Amino acid sequence: MDKNNGNPLPPYMIAQIGAASNRLRRECDKVFRDQGFPLELDQLQVLLSLYYSGPASQQEICYGLQRDKASVNRTISFLLKNDMVKVEQDISDKRKTRVELTGYGQELSVQADAVLEKFDTALAAKFTEGEKKQFDNLMKKLISIVTPM
Repeated sequence: MDKNNGNPLPPYMIAQIGAASNRLRRECDKVFRDQGFPLELDQLQVLLSLYYSGPASQQEICYGLQRDKASVNRTISFLLKNDMVKVEQDISDKRKTRVELTGYGQELSVQADAVLEKFDTALAAKFTEGEKKQFDNLMKKLISIVTPM
């Protein structure tokens, strides 16, 4: 274990991944704030989940985003209150609800997707083709290591 002024250093891989994730999240939030976008990244995840995958139950959204039910429920309530989604009872199972984008939610999703695509392109531009392939392989390997079978 390395020491830093007598203090232990955090585990290297976890610290590096956490630092990159936090910086990306902060920068994305800043980009959206600078454009006057009405959502933060956590809320945007739910909206874009519906945009990319179509209508879903709250449980499907939780599973897909790997977020807890209370967090997703709060976000859906916010999106519903701001006319970005609509929630309807599932026809086949009355105990379930289906969440789907409204016209306004669809419009915001298209805008957000364009912003994220531009941000992603700017990130990718800093890598060579070989580095992109290496990054992709390393991320897939890392995900397979931490994903339960």
